[in-house]
Amino acid sequence: MKAVVLREFGEASNLRLETLPDPRPGRGEVLIRVHACGVCYHDVINRKGNLPRTHVPAVLGHEAAGEVVEVGPDTPGWKVGDRVATLQRLSCGECALCKSGRNSLCKKDNRFFGEEISGGYAQYMTAPVMGLGRVPANLPWPVAATVCCTLGTAVHTVRTRGRVRDGETVLITGASGGVGLAAVQLAKLDGARVIAVTSGEAKVQALREAGADEVIVSRGLDFAAEARKRTGGEGVNVAIEIVGSATFAQTLKAMAPGGRVVVVGNLESGKVDLNPGLVIVKELEIIGAYATTREELDESLRLVADGKIRPFVAEAVPLADAGKAHFRLENREIAGRLVLLPQDTQ
Repeated sequence: MKAVVLREFGEASNLRLETLPDPRPGRGEVLIRVHACGVCYHDVINRKGNLPRTHVPAVLGHEAAGEVVEVGPDTPGWKVGDRVATLQRLSCGECALCKSGRNSLCKKDNRFFGEEISGGYAQYMTAPVMGLGRVPANLPWPVAATVCCTLGTAVHTVRTRGRVRDGETVLITGASGGVGLAAVQLAKLDGARVIAVTSGEAKVQALREAGADEVIVSRGLDFAAEARKRTGGEGVNVAIEIVGSATFAQTLKAMAPGGRVVVVGNLESGKVDLNPGLVIVKELEIIGAYATTREELDESLRLVADGKIRPFVAEAVPLADAGKAHFRLENREIAGRLVLLPQDTQ
């Protein structure tokens, strides 16, 4: 099979198309013919060597969708022809965290596609069925591939962790990416007023189309004063922090008393200085959000299949263009998601 292999951490040009042996599914696994795989900024961080559980050579990609072409031994409930999409990570389903509905925090089996498990930058991949969701028949493959990590993450962040309520004002940093555009739509669907922050004018139209009530263009990411101005000096009730360290200080300054900051991304893998006094006097909640549960993936697939959320697939390209896709994503040229099409690669 053809696969894009990373043999050395570093530049996007290190992603190279190779021929690898076809994989075979083991116990509790299926073999998937990958029809589409999204390119996420997590992949960029991974490619640079900033995720300690990834070792080279590696096949990246945790946003894969395709059809089951072989079922491994002792894998009941699955058959050839099933349409599937991957969760970002696995869970055991048996530990206390899993049984309490927080299986994104499972420590017994927390393997991640594209890290410990070979990912979807390939024509075929094996996948433990605990890391799969079932794709409705009416969803195109590029859409199905991106739903988990974009809308699934938004469901986990906006609904499960952020508890966004009707009438609240929500600020979203990094709003023009796949997760951001999904979060904008979901917050609007749940009755919020949405203020989206982006670094460039070229991405404003996509944010307007997603339903953002206000768009702040801030190339220098110094948006707090403007966010407070647009809320009459009150600040925002909820912030969906997708960028992370580069915007965290500004986000805190933009918060209303009693606000909730949900941290779901840290694109530069940096650290922040935190003034506890600000958190105390405003009684702010700083909440982490990590990955997507299988139930949230199912919810997300239904939202898209029912037409309640519009997917933002910016472009679909052949698998051989993975390096170019990384370069464009890293240079903030994309609003939405780029998707690789492995079956278009000869």
